Amino acid sequence: MTKNQIKALQSIGKGIIESANLSPTGAPSGVIYSALMGHGASLNQFNSIMDTLVKHGFLTHDIDCHTYHATTEGINWSNKVGA
Repeated sequence: MTKNQIKALQSIGKGIIESANLSPTGAPSGVIYSALMGHGASLNQFNSIMDTLVKHGFLTHDIDCHTYHATTEGINWSNKVGA
């Protein structure tokens, strides 16, 4: 993976974490997916990105409400990553 690809993925992760932190209700998964799809991401890529962010503790996923919520660890990481 190139340095530019790593920066792109960090930017995507940062944007998702920030969007999941905007509201106490979290970010609806469909809205996040449609935003990524608008930039050419597939459903498999969306699932991979979201699963990775959840696996590393940056997000939690409320399966019943289909929403994602930023964790303190995710917010801290997001604040460290450049824009």
